[in-house]
Amino acid sequence: MSSSTAECRKRRQTDSKDLRHGNNKRQLIQNTLHYFFQKDTTTTAQKEAKKEEIDNNGNITLKDIKETKEKTEDNILPSACPICGTLFTDVCVETYEIHVNSCLDNTNESSNEDTTRKTWSKIFSAAAYKIRGIWSHQKNDIAPGLNESETSWFGEPRSSTTTPSAPKRRSVPYYKRLAGTKMVVDAFTYGEIPGCEGYLLSHFHSDHYMGLSPSWIHGPIYCSEITARLVEQKLGVSSEFIFPLPMNSACLLSGSDQLRVTLIDANHCPGAVLFLITTNDNLRYLHTGDFRACPKMCLHPMLKGLPLDIVYLDTTYLDPKYSFPSQDSCVQAACDLVRRHNGVNNEDPSSLKEKRLDHWFSQEKKEIINGHGLPIVATDKRLLVVVGTYSLGKEIVFIEIAKTLNSKIFVTDQKRAILECFHDQELEALLTDQGQEAQVHVIPLGHIQAENLEAYFRSLQPHFTQMIAFRPTGWTFRASSDPQLQHQQRSLESIIRARPPDLSASTLEPIYDTPFVKIYGVPYSEHSSYRELALFIASLDIRRIVPTVNVYSETNRLRMSLLFDKWHRDRSKLVKDNDGKIKLIGYPSVDYW
Repeated sequence: MSSSTAECRKRRQTDSKDLRHGNNKRQLIQNTLHYFFQKDTTTTAQKEAKKEEIDNNGNITLKDIKETKEKTEDNILPSACPICGTLFTDVCVETYEIHVNSCLDNTNESSNEDTTRKTWSKIFSAAAYKIRGIWSHQKNDIAPGLNESETSWFGEPRSSTTTPSAPKRRSVPYYKRLAGTKMVVDAFTYGEIPGCEGYLLSHFHSDHYMGLSPSWIHGPIYCSEITARLVEQKLGVSSEFIFPLPMNSACLLSGSDQLRVTLIDANHCPGAVLFLITTNDNLRYLHTGDFRACPKMCLHPMLKGLPLDIVYLDTTYLDPKYSFPSQDSCVQAACDLVRRHNGVNNEDPSSLKEKRLDHWFSQEKKEIINGHGLPIVATDKRLLVVVGTYSLGKEIVFIEIAKTLNSKIFVTDQKRAILECFHDQELEALLTDQGQEAQVHVIPLGHIQAENLEAYFRSLQPHFTQMIAFRPTGWTFRASSDPQLQHQQRSLESIIRARPPDLSASTLEPIYDTPFVKIYGVPYSEHSSYRELALFIASLDIRRIVPTVNVYSETNRLRMSLLFDKWHRDRSKLVKDNDGKIKLIGYPSVDYW
């Protein structure tokens, strides 16, 4: 038995010692695969686009970046913070996330568990919708492992005998249940789910772990090792219920389903994973959670060339107008911009370190009188780079900028506690709690505002003479609204050809600009673009797709269904041209298409 397998099985009181291989024959898929949806009675949320307003004094005030986006379970907020119980009404996702991240960073405040349990708002109404399965070979087939007469595996009985006056348990949405099993994914806001034997947590973002607290007793939580440490340390969940699993190793979960689960890096945030589930009947499901698709995933030995019966897909940006650049080019553009502001041209990286050292020792020094009348020695032209982040995510941006400047990274004690959950010694060696020592400072994303940064910069003078700040978020991206272009990019062939240009420093314009403080938005997204979703689907042997985002509008469901059907037909042509084999779509790097 390998050490990784032994590790994933420890702490279980009852555990099978042998893997059950099940039948080699796939179970026949009969009748129809029903998708049950709850009726969305809300109107479309109209949110303002990003604007810059100039006041009478000529100062620029930044508004939050917002998008017009349909209300879904992913952006309809609960009525209370899961940490402190603060009530919310009519706030945007970003405002809510900023508050939750702030609570996570404040380790002195305890959560109000009773309030948290009582104040979750109901997301679903009683009515259910059904649409046919996507990419089914037949229009009539039911979920694998179930009979048509059984209770739906999406949590809603096919026919209900409950009287209208009786209280009704809030149902678990279909895409959070693994077909024909007793496992759910990111479904912690529903309390104890009858018949559920295990809860999978894809990553440590508040919209996925909502419902977890020190009072959690409803069942085992399976997740990555990084996520496990965060859940225990930041949310106070008892280790008795947390079962960390190793990456890239099939683990047999305890329970009647006899499921084998493999964790694959989701390219989203530290600890985020894809769940590859193999049932006792050798059916294979892939739940992506939140992810940024890349060729490396399709090259994974447990995915490449092997069939996937169902893929539960993160469809956040399933729209041709979302075609943002690769993460690598965004990070490179930010680093190049830092070099430019630091007085270093974009040269060969091997010469940069030597130049930085020469520049450091040759700097002129001057005396500045501080508020106490004492001289302070300050270097000439010292750049400060501020990077906004959530409690978790965007780490690569500030790490690469720090390497570019050969600098330490200033973080708060609370942020350090989160970063130390990664167990990354190289990263920990870069951290410091001395703000004057580091040229790179990490602050909450919501604080990347002109007024805040001006005050922050003044507080650090004379140690720094210029500040640039980065707001790395997908919301920075300005989507194309050309309907003709969007129509052209519906076929796989056109999507494959239409690779978006890489981002460059020359294309980045400040959204706030003064001689001493500048703010830049960088379209660094941790979700898949439209093109990346298409190429991910085209590169794998997928039998059926279940979308997990933006599914509460009948119009959206129909649009996605038609699009996936078209991509299926287009992929069939590609397979035919490749001697009947599915071929990984070409890529410039295994890290991006």
